[in-house]
Amino acid sequence: MTPTVATGQTQCSSIGRAPTSALPAELWLLILEQTSIQEASHLWLTVRRISRQFRDIVERLFSSSYLTAFAMTLSLPRRDPTSGALLWPGTPIPRAQMNMSPNGLSSDGRYIYFRSPSVLSEGTRVESVEELKNTSVLPLERLEAATVWVHFTQNQLTGLQMHVPRHVSWDREQGAWIWKLEWKNLMTQFYEKKREQRLAKAPTRSMPVRQRWSKRGHESA
Repeated sequence: MTPTVATGQTQCSSIGRAPTSALPAELWLLILEQTSIQEASHLWLTVRRISRQFRDIVERLFSSSYLTAFAMTLSLPRRDPTSGALLWPGTPIPRAQMNMSPNGLSSDGRYIYFRSPSVLSEGTRVESVEELKNTSVLPLERLEAATVWVHFTQNQLTGLQMHVPRHVSWDREQGAWIWKLEWKNLMTQFYEKKREQRLAKAPTRSMPVRQRWSKRGHESA
């Protein structure tokens, strides 16, 4: 999405070169809103770090548009995956997992709240989350011990296993668990881990044969 200008062997981002004051913030926001979901990582890790103005614009874009596409999935097996020991007796959790969806930001805009469903289902079986909590099948301790996957959109295949702060509380009015996180830290952690994962999978470029022979000759000289 970011236009580039070639100079010899170097390509420089035109956004990085242009003075950010050349266009008003609202116009930049309109421009960056055209960025595809696939380029959200570039927005957060690169464009956002160009200047204070771009940081504010990108964060406004995320808080108004992109954050609602994030979700968390908690892995809730009854048994220890390694030893097979029973950790959580009682009624099995349907599908052995629970999805948590965005439920708004805090009044100061610092935190995002993820909300559990009020019921969990699998086939014809339906379980109340409140009942599971009250019968100690789904207590706070189990949520705090759960493996957390964070994903963009409802496609769990895009998810990453992440260690996030465990600020979880029960909302009696909604009959659901609420997980509070600093969303800017979450975005940075998510996209940096995505980048590390992508770089680890990138194929290594082998040295051309002529260059290898030239290098050997130089070393033996």
